[in-house]
Amino acid sequence: MVKVFEKNMGLQVTLIVVALGLLWCRALIAPPAMMAGDKSAILYDLVYRGLGPMPRLATILAMTLVLVEGVMLNLLLSNVGVVSQKSLLPTLLYIIAMSASAKTLTPMLLVNAALIPCLNQLLLRGSLLTIPTNKICGATMLIGLATMFYFPAWTLVISYLLIAVNYRLYGWKDWCVMILGLIGPYLLLGTVLMMTGDLADAWMAIVEKFNDFAIRIDTVDMLRTCASLFLMLLFVVSLVSLWSKLGERTIIWQKNASTVMLLTVGGICMMFYAQLVPVDMQMVGVPFALVANHFLAPDKRRYYGLGKKNHDWIFDILLILTLVAALIC
Repeated sequence: MVKVFEKNMGLQVTLIVVALGLLWCRALIAPPAMMAGDKSAILYDLVYRGLGPMPRLATILAMTLVLVEGVMLNLLLSNVGVVSQKSLLPTLLYIIAMSASAKTLTPMLLVNAALIPCLNQLLLRGSLLTIPTNKICGATMLIGLATMFYFPAWTLVISYLLIAVNYRLYGWKDWCVMILGLIGPYLLLGTVLMMTGDLADAWMAIVEKFNDFAIRIDTVDMLRTCASLFLMLLFVVSLVSLWSKLGERTIIWQKNASTVMLLTVGGICMMFYAQLVPVDMQMVGVPFALVANHFLAPDKRRYYGLGKKNHDWIFDILLILTLVAALIC
């Protein structure tokens, strides 16, 4: 199965459509309710008010958004050369991660709709080893916009700061542009809320959400818990494996791959605003698509110490188990 994602584009598309159907068929038949909105994330609250009474439409839109985001992320990663241009495996893995934890429109789906364009601003092209000022502003503005769909997405600022260190964006101009980009969407929102008289309520909701940082563990459903932990284990192993091999790549490749992987820090911090167990894989859906791709479809010259003999069947089983775990979740 892994080899299919190296050459046969038609079969790749077929497998992705089948996997998407398997993951979402039950939700289409009996659509779950959307998570309620609140004033800490005003844009999601507006979406919830419009789609909350129509759960089936919300589910259809969510499934479509998962597919579109997966394709866009795949194109982005392939355009900068960190994944093969002939493979749609990152799309499948993104769909699995984003479909495992929820089967309706969630704040994280909308956050990633802003995060993927943000990533587009931060990835390098050509031989330049840093990003220009205008892209810093664009990237942080999109992070600010993402927090309006899910306020705990502010933790992506931590990931951005680590990326800034990687790109050596230490200048005062870089800091000023970053701050202006982050607060830009809130200046507009604050103006609107002040005119409508909702500014105080929104501010209190933001403060309350910011302080809602805790360890939450739900082990009532052991099968679902084990399935989510399997996906997280695969992610961690894949992350460590790829990070350990960065030195074998070019500097541009290293910086681009590191940029994607550093989103993990913000994603894990976000889990403390939701729950740690069962793991919400949507929080790390973007880096999961990259690192799991390189683990499940490794360079054929090296099989992680498995020797010279072809061991594709091992990665085939892992890919099937990943899909099954997402179905259980």
